[in-house]
Amino acid sequence: MTDWLEDANSSKDYQSEILSFSTYFEKFQNNPEKELRSSCKYLLDMINYFGKDDNDLYNLFTLQQPDSPAVFGQQIPEKSIIENLINFLEEGINNKFILLVGPNGSSKSSIVKKIMKGAEIYSESEPGSLYSFSWIFPIENYVKGSLGLANYVPQDNLTTFAHLDDKDISAIIGSELKDHPILLIPKISRQKIINEVLSNNPQVLKYVQKSYLYRGDLSKKNKMIYDALLKNFKGNHQEVLKYIRVERIKISKRYSTSAVTIEPQIHLDARMQQISMDKRLASLPPSLQCLNLFSLQGEIVMANRGILEYSDLLKRPLDTYKYLLMTMETGTINIQGILTELDTFFIGTSNEIHLAAFKQHPDFNSFKGRFNFIKVPYLLNHLEEEKIYKEQVEGLKDKSVFEPHSLETLCLFSTMSRLRVCQSKNYSNKKLSNIVTGFNPLEKCLLLSKNILPEKLDIESKQILRHSIDEVRNEFKTENLYEGKFGLSPRDLKNIIYQLSSTYKRVTFIEIIDFLGKLILQKNDYDFLNMTPQGDFHNPVRFISLLKNHNLNIFDFELRESLGLVDNRSYEDYIKKYIENINAFIKGEKLKNKITGKFEECDVYFIKEFESSITLEEEAEKFRAHLISKLGAFALDNPKKEIKYSEVFPNLIQKLQESFRKEQKNLIQDISKNLVFYEAQIDAAQDSHTEKKRPSKNGQNLSQKEISQITAIISNLQKKFQYTREGAISILKYVIKERY
Repeated sequence: MTDWLEDANSSKDYQSEILSFSTYFEKFQNNPEKELRSSCKYLLDMINYFGKDDNDLYNLFTLQQPDSPAVFGQQIPEKSIIENLINFLEEGINNKFILLVGPNGSSKSSIVKKIMKGAEIYSESEPGSLYSFSWIFPIENYVKGSLGLANYVPQDNLTTFAHLDDKDISAIIGSELKDHPILLIPKISRQKIINEVLSNNPQVLKYVQKSYLYRGDLSKKNKMIYDALLKNFKGNHQEVLKYIRVERIKISKRYSTSAVTIEPQIHLDARMQQISMDKRLASLPPSLQCLNLFSLQGEIVMANRGILEYSDLLKRPLDTYKYLLMTMETGTINIQGILTELDTFFIGTSNEIHLAAFKQHPDFNSFKGRFNFIKVPYLLNHLEEEKIYKEQVEGLKDKSVFEPHSLETLCLFSTMSRLRVCQSKNYSNKKLSNIVTGFNPLEKCLLLSKNILPEKLDIESKQILRHSIDEVRNEFKTENLYEGKFGLSPRDLKNIIYQLSSTYKRVTFIEIIDFLGKLILQKNDYDFLNMTPQGDFHNPVRFISLLKNHNLNIFDFELRESLGLVDNRSYEDYIKKYIENINAFIKGEKLKNKITGKFEECDVYFIKEFESSITLEEEAEKFRAHLISKLGAFALDNPKKEIKYSEVFPNLIQKLQESFRKEQKNLIQDISKNLVFYEAQIDAAQDSHTEKKRPSKNGQNLSQKEISQITAIISNLQKKFQYTREGAISILKYVIKERY
């Protein structure tokens, strides 16, 4: 026990949290840019404090913390919040209420939690230190005479009461609004000081001059105390500042310190209580006892110099937050006649249903000018969606194992449920219009998530689409029925994952497909199931069919990769030969034979054989011209790089490999049959609790070669694709049944 006590007692954190005003002023002079930050600048610095990742995304929002889950895929609303903070900095006031709007469970509150948690962590660091102050009134031993209106004789050897022990203090008056210590300096003198210390940094000076730190003043209670003491000390400011104890603020949502959430219950957000009659403050100097001092209370007061969140704001009666109109315009709030200046980042959340009702209210237009509405939709990127559940799935692995592609299948279904069919009227390019209106939900989802272009498109269509992905992504962004406004929510998916883990020890895509087949019958529980189908869109039955076929294709590929078959062709040389021949053919030139050294006609038979191998379906001349064009573009972009045809034309390799697999189809079918018999014999041996026998088919034992081949396949599926042994065998049986 003594170890932690010694460590805690030796910590210097406590000492650095209490300063005299003169010590704080030295700190201010050493780094005025840091000490003169308003709440918006502080939050911007906080976000930058956590840095960015390799994709230029802010790390703050993806930090994994027990009380603040990571937020994935919401870069657009996060960027909008940051842009608003920058606007507030330039305006000199937080003059807009940020309202995050979206369907239930779309990470609105999680985004606010990340900002609050980041502010908490940042305020613990040296770059994020914040300060306020309290008034310290010592017992009579420290002053001669009275601190009231009687004659005062200052003590020359005592310059501050900031570090007095409790036994030497008669009263402490805190600052509920956490007034900035720099506001203790009279406005004219303060402005002069700020102009001087920031003279070498005109950009920062411009921002500070617009803020309350330059043009504002102390809150009413602190101003009354300061003025009364100043009057008593005959205008001696230095004597007044003796009573100041500068204290470090540490932002904390738990303790409602500059990070507060107002729940939708009806109550007052700010109020005041008279403290002059408090017996505990009877020892105040007479010059203060005659003042009518009030203590401010409530969430708005506690959140000052930080973040104030209004959870589900629009659930409250409008009259309970009408005060925000004046607060956003002036940066002040009237608390029972006391006009109080605030430095608070106001942010709230609401779902789409309540926003729609709010828009029908006569006062909506008044609020519209003071609110910035930021959409927070469900994710349309299934890869980002997967990240939400990774930690949950990892935590369940002792109970249930999710095999490869199972979670991906679930996330694909959820994102497909949030998409709309592309509308030709929204595209000026007719070719692009024809391409995108032919998408099914899975193709659109894979395009938005992975930039994967549908295989059914020809080269020209792929090229058009490749340059128009953002246009597809933003098609419904400004419409009322935007993509991500409806569909399966992350909350529902988390519940589904728990249900699956409670039912199955191993969850493959087979169990996912089966579960989804039952889920889509529950139309009373999920609104998206009641939307009118438009082709394959809003059509859950088709979602499942598409996903089943998609997963069969993936595992079929993985199975073939695990068979150990080797294609002896050199793809690099094979493609190079084809490119050289079509280049000569297009130009009408001859090719030099590397063996004889003679120039010969290009090999037309080889060209046709190659194109047959890749199952070329489009016009050959157009296809050949595109390849030559692509090769030329690569050479221009990489003038010093040696051309590797496998890198320039990866699609050709994939098609050649597929050609090879088709040639080996009969062999794959034989192996698949052996796998079924192998699995059946193992099960029989285990069920009968007998000594394990060699697997057999038609009463005859499988050969050692067949057994070794099957064992190698299962091993490869485990090593290459991370399946469990049982999961691999289960899916193998399913694929054999469906495909072979």
